[in-house]
Amino acid sequence: MRRTLIGIVLYVLLFALTPMAKAEDAPSPVSSLEDQSDLCVAGYQLAHMGQCPLEGPGGRAELRQRYELPAQLPALEVAFFEPAQPPITRAYARVTVADAPVFARPEDAAAGVVKRAIRKGFIYVSIGKTVEYNGEEFIRINSDEYMRRADLSLVSPSDYQGFLLAEQPQRPFAWVVRKFQPRLTPNGQKNPEAPVLNRYDLVQIYGKRRAGEYDWYLVGNDQWVEQRNLSVVEVIGPPEGVTGKWIAVNLFEQTMSVYEGEQMVYASLVSSGLGAWPTRPGLFQIYSKLESTKMSGAYAADKSDFYFLEDVPWTMYFDQSIALHGAYWHDGYGFRKSHGCVNLSPIDSFWLYNWAELGTSVFVYDPSGQTPTNLPAGGGP
Repeated sequence: MRRTLIGIVLYVLLFALTPMAKAEDAPSPVSSLEDQSDLCVAGYQLAHMGQCPLEGPGGRAELRQRYELPAQLPALEVAFFEPAQPPITRAYARVTVADAPVFARPEDAAAGVVKRAIRKGFIYVSIGKTVEYNGEEFIRINSDEYMRRADLSLVSPSDYQGFLLAEQPQRPFAWVVRKFQPRLTPNGQKNPEAPVLNRYDLVQIYGKRRAGEYDWYLVGNDQWVEQRNLSVVEVIGPPEGVTGKWIAVNLFEQTMSVYEGEQMVYASLVSSGLGAWPTRPGLFQIYSKLESTKMSGAYAADKSDFYFLEDVPWTMYFDQSIALHGAYWHDGYGFRKSHGCVNLSPIDSFWLYNWAELGTSVFVYDPSGQTPTNLPAGGGP
């Protein structure tokens, strides 16, 4: 009995002398953020912003706190150019058959009399009236030349256009270049309440965050869009020594912004050089203006990349054979598509041609640094 009492007393003394762990010494409930993001509930995450991953349930609350947007987002005041005349007055067609025959008269087709053949390539021609002979349709391509209607594909030029700006934009804005459902958080789940963004929709940028390999842009409350789906425009200052009118071409974003001094007056999407034909960065000046011109060329040793484009509208050369011009043959603005030239929509090229002057500066730049700055001159449409 005595031994038992002594044992109990010693145990109590030992327990009393053992230091108790302090509350601050306890492990954090988010000691491993990568593995325990589910522990960062909204209340905790708002009290410890920056310590929890945005993918957790509190991420949306943190982002709302960081980028507090009004319920009614401010509008970007823009106006659309309304030309007094159509920007394109011709009709066009693509030659779809290699070595397509050209006839001096429709009746020569039945007789097998070929005036010339159009070689294989990326070929577009201006077209006139359609006539029928011996059960076949023929389209006039020049005053004394006809082609079979079956050898041609008629073209519908894009009606896309940029816009005029009466006031300096207060924040970056962007065009949607790919259809996209905004996410609740960067690289997160789709926002079922957000409207689907369609190609050529216009949005304003209220925030930017990196998630994964790409930047994500905030375009509305709980609406995040990954950078590859947008072409973004930001106001920049004029290059050193440039005053008056000047044009900025952003190769990374595939956009054009037009300035009078420091004031942006027009903005739109473009298509610059693709692949082996990048548009050369630098500061240039418009040295030639042509309302319409033919463009042709080939760069491959076997001439397999031959192209011929009739009546390219509203052309302004600024870097040897590189020009700003209208492109009636595609609707891919916001993506690289050319042999080095800067493609504009027909209505954008018409507006720019009438606004710009010989000597107007053209500043071509790539803010990402991905385009080499020591490229040789050359290229085409």
